[in-house]
Amino acid sequence: MRAGGIRGGDSDLDSQVVCTKLLICDDHPPIRKAVTHIARELLSDIGIVEAGNGAEALALLDLHPDIDLILLDLHMPGMSGFDLLSELKLRMPSLPVVVLSSDETRSAVIDALDRGATGYICKSSPTDLLAKFLEHALKGHIALPVAIARSAAAPPAEGNESAPAAAQGSVDLGLSQRQTQVLGCMLRGMSNKQICRELGLAEGTVKNHAVAVFRALNVSNRAQAVIEASRRGLSVGNWRDQLELQNEGEGQR
Repeated sequence: MRAGGIRGGDSDLDSQVVCTKLLICDDHPPIRKAVTHIARELLSDIGIVEAGNGAEALALLDLHPDIDLILLDLHMPGMSGFDLLSELKLRMPSLPVVVLSSDETRSAVIDALDRGATGYICKSSPTDLLAKFLEHALKGHIALPVAIARSAAAPPAEGNESAPAAAQGSVDLGLSQRQTQVLGCMLRGMSNKQICRELGLAEGTVKNHAVAVFRALNVSNRAQAVIEASRRGLSVGNWRDQLELQNEGEGQR
């Protein structure tokens, strides 16, 4: 993180935020301290828990089931961030995980997105941009700098080379309600089998919906879908609220 002042978030951040408790997993205490400071500048009453490695993160997740978002470093002692990401998506597939890493290589970005990451933030970002990326994630948007998206072969985006994509609200992709639900699950890093369980659908049905989603976004895989969703400003939303709505719908059948 390079030096720079923190510009305040949107004045209506409190009304838009979907994250009330954040888990920061990084083996460097100064990084955790800096991210904590930025998060509380954006949202003063946000709950924050810290982990220095994968084992601590998993233990804290059991102790704090109300965690809404995880910021995850990829390179830590013991369990790697990649392995931890895979384990997190097995345990809590709907829980958004955003990578916070100094590794800006294309292979790292693609691997993280393929494993279910909802976004990817570079530690090299100036503090004011890091604040913007974190604000984006707290609001339920995909946190993915344009430069990272381009390095991962995303379609070119106009505007600032470094800033996160601006949220565009609801974007009409021509998808059905069920296909939109599948897209939301995919953006939260869920596998087809996990989507089947959450939505109560057959695996073949989910695959067909996934094909329709890829076609609507003009992509061919999940990593590209996350990148394109970021470019379009699509929102991951509040996964807890969406899960409650899904459960209510099932109860009314």
